[in-house]
Amino acid sequence: MLPPAREGDLPCDPKDRGPLLIGPATREQILAHRPVFQDNTAKAELSEAWRARWKTFDTPVVIVAAFGSWCGDTQREMPDMLALDALGNPFITVHYFGVYRDKQAKATDWPKGIEPLPVAHVPTFWLYATQPGGGLKLIDAVVENPPKKGQRMAEAILDMLDKAR
Repeated sequence: MLPPAREGDLPCDPKDRGPLLIGPATREQILAHRPVFQDNTAKAELSEAWRARWKTFDTPVVIVAAFGSWCGDTQREMPDMLALDALGNPFITVHYFGVYRDKQAKATDWPKGIEPLPVAHVPTFWLYATQPGGGLKLIDAVVENPPKKGQRMAEAILDMLDKAR
């Protein structure tokens, strides 16, 4: 990592010289971080069927999204997650955290109550279902790209949610 250009700035990536968002982040911080996230999220067209699937989901879950702000796959795939999250759903909590190129995450990057997992590829989306008594159980994950040929990440995330019902 390159040090920040100015006091208070984010560190920079040595390859593309762009700022890096590392550690826990909000949807708003990701969108404001690099223009590619806002641009690609604005282009992420969600079908009415996908919107309905997201909005009517009624099982308490947590989605943990690891991303690399420097990563082309993240810049292409994360906007679908950001677009779904913008729809809102009181049963779905999304927790985002950024990693550097070495993909190392601190235990504190993860939500409380979830055992940290290794990050091999970005983006990775893990789905946890809330258990009776409040614990969280890992249900599924989507790693780097949608699993089906020609599938959009939004649909892959919705298919993952169906496994928690």
